[in-house]
Amino acid sequence: MNIVVIGAGGIGAFYGMILHNIGCNVKFVARGENLKYLKNNKIKLTHPNYVIEDKIETLSIEELIKENPKRVDAIFIATKSMSTENISKSLASWIKDAKKIPYYISLQNGVENEDIMSKYYPKEYVIGGLTRLIAAHTMSLGIIDSTGEVQTLLGAISPNNQNQKFLEQLKLLLDKTSTKTILCEDIKLELWNKLIINNGVNAICALLQEYSGILIRDEKVSKLIYGLMSEAALASNAIGVNLTQEDANKMFELMTNFESIKPSMWVDTENNRDLELDEICGAVIRNCEKQGLDAPYTRSVSTILEFLYNKKRSK
Repeated sequence: MNIVVIGAGGIGAFYGMILHNIGCNVKFVARGENLKYLKNNKIKLTHPNYVIEDKIETLSIEELIKENPKRVDAIFIATKSMSTENISKSLASWIKDAKKIPYYISLQNGVENEDIMSKYYPKEYVIGGLTRLIAAHTMSLGIIDSTGEVQTLLGAISPNNQNQKFLEQLKLLLDKTSTKTILCEDIKLELWNKLIINNGVNAICALLQEYSGILIRDEKVSKLIYGLMSEAALASNAIGVNLTQEDANKMFELMTNFESIKPSMWVDTENNRDLELDEICGAVIRNCEKQGLDAPYTRSVSTILEFLYNKKRSK
């Protein structure tokens, strides 16, 4: 399978490398210093169970859209969610007159990426995806450290026979790696379940600079995390996903017993990167407001984090 991975950070590099390792023709799309480095050097993925190292062809997005889209079967988008709109616009012009177009697979945080993508691509070619039980971070240029059992959940936004066949083929490929892939009938439900976890621990771990396990087992902080998760479940009712307090309770219990993690926002604060606050916390606040409700836990934690981080970056 011919695959393009847009975003060669932790998650993008992980999937690109494991697919390359089983024989897929993989290309990365990157930018800035990462693009310059990967054009001339190998990329190395480390995991407690394996190491994969090789040189992978890496392009800018401008170079990608000069190529013929019919030669690409799937595009994994693994960038920060704030880039989804611009990437989608670029790729929409690329496939405008193409007779064969690739499938577009989001492996990003948040619950709005697929809606954005569906504005620019035929909806039946948009695949929602999420990862869980994985931590993957860029340690330095070309060095990716990963850990975890790694589960991938995938589902078409508008299912039909054609995209279900594609997903089954993709699952067969991923099953050759040391990861587990689950095909979902309702991927939006799963994306919102992940948002419950993301909203619960991502921003507060970045704010307090502490691992999720430490905070969720703290008697006082755990009550804040529970409130953050409950607001995410409530927000889902605005678009008909209709998660309940029981669903929030299940995610809270899952995280209480799960291996302690260092969420992406904390890593981003350490590396002076933009935070996905609007894509995670903002989505919860907006969808609560649509119902005439506030999200005080989410609003408080995200506002304080944003204020302190902006103050730090301005120095």
